[in-house]
Amino acid sequence: MNKFKLPIIIFAAVFVISAAALVFFINKDTKKQNNEKVEAPAWIHEEGSSGRLPIVSNVAQSPTATSVAAKDSDLTANKTTTAETKNSSDSNGSTVAKVANKIKQDIITDVFINNLAEYIANNYQPTGSLPFTPGAGYSSATFKSINTHFGLNLMGLMPNADNLISARRTIWETLLAPEALTKSYSNYHSILLDIIEEKGITAEKDFAIEGQGTELRSLTAKERAEMFRVSATPLRHVSAVLTAIAQNPDLIQAMDGYIKAEKRVESANSVFQQALTDSNFSQTVTAKNKTSHAGEILKDAIMVREKIKDGITDKINTFCTGPCDKPADAFYIVQWVFRRVNTNENRIDSILSGSKILSKLAGQMVKRAEAIKKNI
Repeated sequence: MNKFKLPIIIFAAVFVISAAALVFFINKDTKKQNNEKVEAPAWIHEEGSSGRLPIVSNVAQSPTATSVAAKDSDLTANKTTTAETKNSSDSNGSTVAKVANKIKQDIITDVFINNLAEYIANNYQPTGSLPFTPGAGYSSATFKSINTHFGLNLMGLMPNADNLISARRTIWETLLAPEALTKSYSNYHSILLDIIEEKGITAEKDFAIEGQGTELRSLTAKERAEMFRVSATPLRHVSAVLTAIAQNPDLIQAMDGYIKAEKRVESANSVFQQALTDSNFSQTVTAKNKTSHAGEILKDAIMVREKIKDGITDKINTFCTGPCDKPADAFYIVQWVFRRVNTNENRIDSILSGSKILSKLAGQMVKRAEAIKKNI
């Protein structure tokens, strides 16, 4: 047994020394003042940045996140005595409940703003970039593509709803309420522009090199400025179309006629398909005549529908006072507006407000592009 005593004593001594050292360093760290400044990312200081991104010791937060943090700070400061801790605990529970309810009601989240910025940056196609290798930079974003992109799984929009359909309805009921879009723009437009710029700085795209294949590289400062400038173009287009619709109710009435014509096409096509099936099965003259007649009715229904569609497109071009040079997207916008205002005509005012906000945002993008160019 004596031969095991020495190793055991050595092990015990090492254990005690290690534990003492660990306690010493933990106490030392906990006594440190937590006032070290967080350095801004290196790229903020590089040439070619707009200079608009915040260079502070605090992490940039959205208005919602800032208000929540402020409430948490107040709660912590109020806990001074044992008796006060009890009262503070009750107050804390009440405040947390209010904050949770606010988050539940706040449809636009930081995740959505980040995803929207990423969408805008990803849809910038610089000169010579793959897969399209355009001769000049442009934005491939459209109203339809962005509505589809965020409509399929909401991508950071957080309505209080049980399913996707009711979620979409809740989103637009909230955002198209009076002053809702204006408040959202006021709260988030500056943050959105900052994150778009960050996405542009950190983005990498493939470029075609003549005779040398492809090259993966970051965007230059000139390209980042162009990204903001060309991304303003789709916004101006949507703004112009929305303004034309909001100021001319005839377009909404015409879309009502188009929807009815589309239903007639669907009905006529159903009759034609059934007649075609019967004709193939029986091979009689009567069945073939019915198929031919049903086909003519379908053809006429399609013709009427397309005439109404062309008429709506012509009306948009007539009423539009801005860049309405994308007929397919413009027609989709009219359809979208019709679905939003068909059950509530008061939303027209919110639609007009939205068009002005998009025009403002486009102007802010151009200013950001100029700020980046000045620092090149």
